[in-house]
Amino acid sequence: MQVFDTGGTIDAAKMLDYIGKQFQADVKAMIAARDELAVRQGALSAAESAVKDRDAAKKELEAAKAEAAALKAEAKADRDAAKQVWAKAKADADGLSEKTAADAVTATNKLQEIEAKEKALASRIAAQVAAQESTDKQKTALAAQIAAHETRVKEFQSKVAALSA
Repeated sequence: MQVFDTGGTIDAAKMLDYIGKQFQADVKAMIAARDELAVRQGALSAAESAVKDRDAAKKELEAAKAEAAALKAEAKADRDAAKQVWAKAKADADGLSEKTAADAVTATNKLQEIEAKEKALASRIAAQVAAQESTDKQKTALAAQIAAHETRVKEFQSKVAALSA
């Protein structure tokens, strides 16, 4: 509503008419706009936090993969050594002495331990892959939230522009 007269000063009658008819609705609209901005700021903060969490999870996944690769290499070396001992013990099977038999049992036990390590490593890698998939799903959901948020911001800006006009 225009409250200025043709000379550029405030027309008291128009101002009182504006206060009586439209001021309350404008204040309500501004309060709603303020509340909407607060909600949107919260959504943006949550989105930023989710992006930081995703980056941290990615770094953790890379570290776990590197650790898993080192453990796998160590397990492979141990397994190869155990296989050599086992093969030697098997080759000497015809004339086994007590020591050779004990070596064969030790090699077999070591081989079983290595296989258990490999299984644990495989389950750890699977858990890391699942965590990465979960992070990717969260990223997709976050992108959808951001798009919805941007749409609401544009609608809000349109409302503000309409109120300003």
